[in-house]
Amino acid sequence: MDVIRGAQVEGRRSVEHVDTGLQIRLVHPDGIGDAIGLQRGDVVETINGHPVCDPIDYRFYMGEEDVSALVRRGEDRFLFEIEKDIEDDLGVDFEDMPILKCDNKCVFCFLHQMPKGLRKTLYYQDDDYRLSFLHGAYVTLTNLSEDEFQRIIDQKLSPMYISVHATDPKLRAELLGRRRATPVLDRIDILAKHGIQMHAQVVLCPGINDGRALKQTVFDLAARHPRVESLGVVPLGLTKFRKNLPSLNRVTQADAATAIRQVTAWQGMLKKRLGTRFVYLGDEMYLLTDQSVPPQSEYDGFPLVENGIGMVRRFVDGFENRIEDLENLALPLQRFVLVTGMLGTHFLDAMVKRLNQISWINARVVPVVNRFLGEGITVSGLLSGNDIGRALIDARIRSDETVLLPPNCLNHNGLFLDDLLLDDLEQQVGCRIIVGTYDLVETIQNAVDDVSASVGAGSEIVSHPYISSHQMEN
Repeated sequence: MDVIRGAQVEGRRSVEHVDTGLQIRLVHPDGIGDAIGLQRGDVVETINGHPVCDPIDYRFYMGEEDVSALVRRGEDRFLFEIEKDIEDDLGVDFEDMPILKCDNKCVFCFLHQMPKGLRKTLYYQDDDYRLSFLHGAYVTLTNLSEDEFQRIIDQKLSPMYISVHATDPKLRAELLGRRRATPVLDRIDILAKHGIQMHAQVVLCPGINDGRALKQTVFDLAARHPRVESLGVVPLGLTKFRKNLPSLNRVTQADAATAIRQVTAWQGMLKKRLGTRFVYLGDEMYLLTDQSVPPQSEYDGFPLVENGIGMVRRFVDGFENRIEDLENLALPLQRFVLVTGMLGTHFLDAMVKRLNQISWINARVVPVVNRFLGEGITVSGLLSGNDIGRALIDARIRSDETVLLPPNCLNHNGLFLDDLLLDDLEQQVGCRIIVGTYDLVETIQNAVDDVSASVGAGSEIVSHPYISSHQMEN
């Protein structure tokens, strides 16, 4: 049982004035916040005397059994003395924190290649170390003050996800669009010295940071293992909106094949030396060459699956492990259409072939050409609602078919990239459409049971179950 004592603080002069604080958006029933009468709009200013600037401060300072929380409501302040289990918090959600803006001009930046007229949130360029810790977002570390960098160390914000792109300082500066050399290894070394774990990323730009430059980057970072736990290498993405931007080459089938040969050889060397393969290629590299993605054993526990590396392998293996659940059902004929970007067609075709061996299933794949951003964008997570609708109509979709979408085609508000709503798409094509999960068998079971959400749980332009997109990384 939590022991709570609360009292109103008389006047503003009795406490040090602070301009920081987190505003409460939601108070969960039966939590500590509910018990002490916290309300939406209240501001948590300090915990144990420490200013609370963001959710990281909140989590860090709440990790005590005895907590003193100063809360502001309008002109009044209340001080609560709380005795609790160390893992308990106040049971509240806060309003979103302001995000730190990127100060780079990366030559491959996806946001610089977006068409005009989309919702404002799609253009915001973040490079926020707090999002790296909280959500696994990749950051360059170029916009940090010394205090912010020290905070990573002091509050043990680990692991961090770092956009390296090249360890050569001049080459990294070229890639990030900075005038001066931009070293990263010195900062990695300081973080490593203080026990911060890191994952690194390279967005591969043919002719710039591939070949010898990539080899240098791989082995510079591998020398810092185990603090640098892994390195992901993913291809850049180029839309049709690159007017007045640096001239870049997309990753071709030949480029991908070369990268696969190189990385496979390096993995063998590093496995012997480090006990881990350390460097992993984005799934797109294998799909570009029509090669099978590596087996599960070669992903060393999938350290970068949230970045789409190994996601296809997990998706396929999950399907193979669970397809018997569908085979054991005896149901009336059900028709399904699996929507994917052009790059996902090959391996989804093989899965649909398996599905069609089940007596009650009739399934097919409809690949979608990305006319919205350009045909060079072939991943599912960057498809627009209108492109999907056009592809389904061209495929002569039937009213008795159920369309299965990848979960990250929509944001949490149910909007496609082009602001089309799911309901609008259903009306456009004239059939039932549901947003799938990361488990195809589960998605089909939900469709059969008519238990499906109209909005996926994914985030905007980040990743999706069939293929991951990395074009927006810093």
